Amino acid sequence: MLLATTYEQVTQIRMSRFPEIQAGTSVAAYLVDGLLIDTGLAYTAEELADFLKDNPPRIVVNTHHHEDHIAGNAILKERYGVKLLAHPLAISRVYQKPHLYPYQEEFWGYPVPTNPEPLGEHLTTDNFRFEVISTPGHSDDHICLWEKNKGWLFSGDLYTSTHPDAARPEEDQWQIIESLLKIKNLKPRLVFTAIGFVISDAEIRLGKTIQYLQGLGQKVRELNVTGLSPVQIRQQLLGEESPVAGRTQGQFSSENLVRTFLK
Repeated sequence: MLLATTYEQVTQIRMSRFPEIQAGTSVAAYLVDGLLIDTGLAYTAEELADFLKDNPPRIVVNTHHHEDHIAGNAILKERYGVKLLAHPLAISRVYQKPHLYPYQEEFWGYPVPTNPEPLGEHLTTDNFRFEVISTPGHSDDHICLWEKNKGWLFSGDLYTSTHPDAARPEEDQWQIIESLLKIKNLKPRLVFTAIGFVISDAEIRLGKTIQYLQGLGQKVRELNVTGLSPVQIRQQLLGEESPVAGRTQGQFSSENLVRTFLK
């Protein structure tokens, strides 16, 4: 299922396998001036291609290699001859079939492998110029796109909430904090997130997230020095395990959030 919403010259395309598009099971792509930022999940790839038939993109940028951001690549390349671009570290990962946990298969499905070209420091469309900003933390190949003249920041999965309570095991929260500081300092007017939020009070929200993560990380380190285990630290600071942990086979969990501060 697709749901399109227009923000200024940007079209947000929210995609989900399920009839009700809800946070956690959906992902957003953004179409602007012939550029498509991310291509969503396997279950909606053909629907996305059909939706774009009257205004097909010329360029596709993947913000990172995760399966819910790249699965429309192949059909858009086949139908419209789009140019695919991604961070150099993402290219080999987009080119191979990923290992997915059952929840990932259920929500997003397997993408057809494609072979993007490496992103440079910026890219231009007919009317806009986007700076490519390396923003590791969620993954080491994560990037954001920044259109300075419009004040648009396309943030991928870098920002999810002001008080995140779960993380993937491969994340690095200290890198996420640095990346959040990097985009906050740009003073974006609008932040377009891959989870479907479009944020107009970015300085406030990003500031709250940074402050929360810095404080949580400091407490995690202090308790770790006392000899507490990650589970004990999670219990003391975050309480019961995040409800999403069970559904994701422990891949998104509060314990992982604690562990990602100890890298």
